[in-house]
Amino acid sequence: MIADILSGIVDIAPILSVGGYSNTTMLAIANDVMNEFCAVPFPWKWNEITLPQFYTNSYQQDYALLNLTNLASLQRGIVIDINNSSVPKRWGYVEVVREQTEALTSWYGPCPFYSSPVFQANWMLNSQLYYGTWGAANTGTNTIGNNPISGSRYTQPLGAQSQPSNPITQIIDANGNLLLLTGYGTEGTTAPIAPANSTPGTTATPGTGATTAWTVLDPNGQGIRINPVPSQTGNVWQFNLVGQAKPVRFTSLSQFLTPLPDSYEPSFRQGCTAQAYRYSAIAKVREKFEVEWPLWQKSLYLSREKSDKERDANRFVPGTSVLGVGGARGGFIGPLYPFAGPPRW
Repeated sequence: MIADILSGIVDIAPILSVGGYSNTTMLAIANDVMNEFCAVPFPWKWNEITLPQFYTNSYQQDYALLNLTNLASLQRGIVIDINNSSVPKRWGYVEVVREQTEALTSWYGPCPFYSSPVFQANWMLNSQLYYGTWGAANTGTNTIGNNPISGSRYTQPLGAQSQPSNPITQIIDANGNLLLLTGYGTEGTTAPIAPANSTPGTTATPGTGATTAWTVLDPNGQGIRINPVPSQTGNVWQFNLVGQAKPVRFTSLSQFLTPLPDSYEPSFRQGCTAQAYRYSAIAKVREKFEVEWPLWQKSLYLSREKSDKERDANRFVPGTSVLGVGGARGGFIGPLYPFAGPPRW
């Protein structure tokens, strides 16, 4: 519909009527506009996605995720003490950050971060995360020797009284594939392996006698790094994270504007009109882009601000009382119990 409307504008019609390439030009215009929609420094509610849930594991800071490739940025999150028998379960906030240093193990020394009872999380490509080496039980700085070996047992963390002392749940096999544990059980006498350059989602061949299952990861998929690093045992924390999706790519003129709501169609159409001038071969028409595009950008920001009426949930919380005695919300003990003090409901 938008392409039809633009084709009726005298200055724009020649731009879209290039023999054999009319679809290509219109799709480029639509993608330019959608990228601009998602580039504004405000998170759109219609562009939110929920990440796959994952659970903390012994001494593991990085968590590769299956089937996550469209995350643009993290927005917010919480952790849930998932095995806690109380109703409702104890929970806490997750601070989303741009990046974090790789940590070797839990930090118990003086550090300003640990006065705050929260986790931090940032996203990374799966290829940038750290992985274990099967059979190297007592080596590897990243995994603190927490590598799977023959006979290693992976215990399901849900329902456990304490976080099981599992080896790392992601490894690199002998053919260079990134593997993620997708079935709990006991390792066999040999390592799991998949053919070189296996397609993401391929089930690796289990080791001899193994009851575990491993799946090939997409190196360009996305995972999460957390801080603090979980201890060997303790609470199992379920991470529930929300982020902004990458801008949708238009590949066909019959494609819907999803996830853009219908109420934003006029703004999207106006953006396409302004962007179309940029592709004109006529200088006077092309000059219109320099005027119309900034005006549309301004209207986009005003549209976003008009819908941004709610109070922001972000706030400052003191780490100590006014007199500097004790902790306003309890001190940080360690990954075993990061939410010291009264539970949050």
